[in-house]
Amino acid sequence: MLAEIHGKISSDGSNLSERLEDQLTANVFGTSRYLPFHKGIKPILSKAVFFSQTDQTVFINGLEMQKDEFIGDKVKFWVKGERSEIDVLLELDHLIIGIEVKYHSPLSSDDQLEREASDLLKGKGQTPKFLLLLGTEPEVNMMAKKVMENRKLPSGVHFGYLSWQEVFHQLVYVQKNETLNEFERLMLKDLIALLRKKGFDRFQNFQSLACPLVDHCSYFHFYTDEQFFHLSANRIEKEWYYEFR
Repeated sequence: MLAEIHGKISSDGSNLSERLEDQLTANVFGTSRYLPFHKGIKPILSKAVFFSQTDQTVFINGLEMQKDEFIGDKVKFWVKGERSEIDVLLELDHLIIGIEVKYHSPLSSDDQLEREASDLLKGKGQTPKFLLLLGTEPEVNMMAKKVMENRKLPSGVHFGYLSWQEVFHQLVYVQKNETLNEFERLMLKDLIALLRKKGFDRFQNFQSLACPLVDHCSYFHFYTDEQFFHLSANRIEKEWYYEFR
């Protein structure tokens, strides 16, 4: 809905496949802003990674000092500045946070984050300003590292990154909060289902598998109700693949 309101998706949906990034942004942050701050956006942002411990501390402290639980009016989408358009802009009590959202796509230009950082500097006086890159692992980690190595961002803007996988993990964690009411629980359930469908659920372990684990000491047969099959390969070698037809 938000993506269409802001003109990111045409009214007939004809460009929907081209704007999945904007749709994901609207779905996740548009829904999260309806949740109390400490049950939605705060736990998500708290997992942002910075290259400086000082930046990390200022950021976390700023989140902790947020007074209002409802911050819907402090979350803005696709904010146009003099040199850029920031996907998500949060103007909190003690922090200004710009978020550049990526979903299996590179930055639009080499200076995209530099331009966004410059526009962030123009807002709200001395309030600490942070620019976050949100993307998919492991690409977002490498993109963020490259940004820091290039050292082109203007001083005064603190840069960090966050992954969609971490967003998913945090929402799953928040869902266990016993103080959630039925409406909050339903919103989180929908967000988790969406991010799981996008493939952001990290592999954890084999404990949840319904089938028994393969035992290297056992002998396995492949069969149907009508015919018995066996593999005819005398020797299995690594780096080859084998088809059974």
